[in-house]
Amino acid sequence: MDTLTGQKKIFQLYDKSLSRIETPQGTLTLVSVFLPFFVEMLLTNSMGTVNTLVLSHYSDEAVASVGAANQLMGMIFTFYTVISTGASIFISHRLGAKQKEAASDAAFTSIFCGLALSLVVGTVLSLFAHRLMEMMQLSGQVLEDAAVYFRICISFSFFQALISSISAIFRSYGLPKIAVWVSLFMNFLNAVLNVIVIFRPFETPLHGVSGIAITNVISRGAAFVLIVVCLLKSSLELNFRKKNLKTLKCIGNILHIGLPGGISSLSYSTSQVVSTSILAVLGTAAISTKIYLSTIFFYVYVIGMSLGMATSLIIGWMTGAGEYDKAYRLNMQNLRIAVLLNAAGSTLIFLFGGPLMGLFTDSAEIMALARPILFIDIFVEIGRAFNHIEDNSLRGAGDVIFSMIVSIISCWTMSILFSYILGIRLGLGLTGCWIAFMMDELFRGITFFFRWRSRRWTLRKV
Repeated sequence: MDTLTGQKKIFQLYDKSLSRIETPQGTLTLVSVFLPFFVEMLLTNSMGTVNTLVLSHYSDEAVASVGAANQLMGMIFTFYTVISTGASIFISHRLGAKQKEAASDAAFTSIFCGLALSLVVGTVLSLFAHRLMEMMQLSGQVLEDAAVYFRICISFSFFQALISSISAIFRSYGLPKIAVWVSLFMNFLNAVLNVIVIFRPFETPLHGVSGIAITNVISRGAAFVLIVVCLLKSSLELNFRKKNLKTLKCIGNILHIGLPGGISSLSYSTSQVVSTSILAVLGTAAISTKIYLSTIFFYVYVIGMSLGMATSLIIGWMTGAGEYDKAYRLNMQNLRIAVLLNAAGSTLIFLFGGPLMGLFTDSAEIMALARPILFIDIFVEIGRAFNHIEDNSLRGAGDVIFSMIVSIISCWTMSILFSYILGIRLGLGLTGCWIAFMMDELFRGITFFFRWRSRRWTLRKV
């Protein structure tokens, strides 16, 4: 009987007992964290999808310019999350250890330092917008549109930095639904404004790419106001009025956790920007194809990423409370789920890729470029499932230096070097670049998997 029970546990896909923790706001389950993460990321990305879909009715050149600028914007936004991500893990550990005041200090520090960082970075980068777009190998009208879009959006990027910081606080305290509602509002407003700018049901002073940039800023600004109101009316007992500059001394601890993970994410985002620059050599069609495909594939990517982020938060609480064996088993369970979901999702996209691409373009050249990549991406997403669960689990446990080193090495050897070798030197074009992306995801994911299996993360202290 015991043997039969043991066998059932081996093949059991989901064990509820592994994914429940107690927080000051009540019982928190993995599903209750995953769903808001998933919906929030889905809604946040839908801003890019709506922009791409709407602009595809304007011109493929506009899609290429906004897509290229958004990749650099994504890299900057990732840089901003260094503080919020570190604070989120720090807060989770402190709450797991019943240290409420230290958690409150980290929340205040995250908001204050996030604002200061984004104001400086946004101001400086806006002055070099044109030059930065030139460095991405853009030219002609695509270059001019990309520079305008980037300058407008980056100047007000502090809205996104603060939204990220406050959202991370809500998630760490077990209230992730608030961030979801804010994202829903932001995306709805963005979609409405985009339709007005491009399809012009009535006359407006906003036009084309610059108009899309302004609607982006308006949407994020309104979302920022909403989430601040939610924070002020929350019952988290953050006691921000009692904080002062001495409170900021925990920034060292936050950066110790967040900086390695942020460098890893920044390295990945930078590699994506560089890969777009490599693709620019192949022409506008290659860039547009990558933007369209990335937009579609994100809806598989977001599943594993959301599950990985939820796993990180729960494991942060568990390791803070010293429940290492439970954290280990939760990771292995979630890895099985992520691989199955990613494999199923990417296979569906492969089967229905033609109609999906048809939503964005009717270009025969772009369709031909996309066809082989739809199959290759099945293996990319399986690698990402390993990557998302294992990397986030290691971060949640505080084992961040190892992840950073592996990510940097993999991004710049597997992804960038082989994108150039396969895509340009061997003439495989966009297909060669996607093979390089597959190599990168699989290498990182499998390496992180063996690191987790070694249990060396149990020796780390946050």
